[in-house]
Amino acid sequence: MSERPHILVVDDDSRICQLVSRYLMAQSFIVITAGDAQQAREAMKRFVFDALIVDVMMPGQTGLEFTRDLRKSSRIPVI
Repeated sequence: MSERPHILVVDDDSRICQLVSRYLMAQSFIVITAGDAQQAREAMKRFVFDALIVDVMMPGQTGLEFTRDLRKSSRIPVI
């Protein structure tokens, strides 16, 4: 098991996901990306994350709605 923190980046803009991911990986984080709230939920079923970075404006469910729903069952830090 890795001691490095696991971060989930959720953003519908792939360029932003790539930019944030590259920066975090250079800082020794393990990063997984998701393009929307549904993909984020799927990733959270398979992996344990230490924190999430979530875009506010996404198609379907916004980042705020996703975070509100997440708070019903989790206290994972969200930026």
